[in-house]
Amino acid sequence: MSKCAGGGDFLRFALAFSVLTAAGSAPAAGTIKVGVLSSLSGTMANDETPIKDMAVMAIDDINAHGGVLGKRLEAIIVDPASNWPLFAEKARDLLEKEKVAVVFGCWTSVSRKSVLPVFEERNGLLFYPVPYEGEELSRNVFYTGTVPTQQAVPAVEYLMSEGGGAIARFVLLGTDYVHPRTTNKILRALS
Repeated sequence: MSKCAGGGDFLRFALAFSVLTAAGSAPAAGTIKVGVLSSLSGTMANDETPIKDMAVMAIDDINAHGGVLGKRLEAIIVDPASNWPLFAEKARDLLEKEKVAVVFGCWTSVSRKSVLPVFEERNGLLFYPVPYEGEELSRNVFYTGTVPTQQAVPAVEYLMSEGGGAIARFVLLGTDYVHPRTTNKILRALS
């Protein structure tokens, strides 16, 4: 496989691995369907469209190198339009109607939380490609991003150390959202 900036090798590996593990449930036809669940419209389109682009690029690269198990991968792209309840509906369609082997997507914690019951109920597999707040575990989700204990905690511990300036008090600013609230909760426990 060729090298690709921005984690392309990981995405190609993840696609191939997940398709191989789900191949038993894949249709017998000459293609294996891969779902891409990313907002291509609405407020999150700027953040989520690159996830779709990377998945399509990796699928094209895998296909150019012979596919998986002699089968071509087919991207099934859906646009939940930055509408959190619509993510669950689109995830259900991908799993039940399209019969995808795996899904790549979601960006926000609320979109991931919206689809989680669908993936668990239908025993689907989701690759969640961005940092998240942690404190969640599902056998149906590959959480590929970092969590606050890997990002924020080391930074704050450094700032509180002698070498970091022995900062005793600090303020964290963030939106009123799952990830910042959870990060604040975790960091409060450090003091």
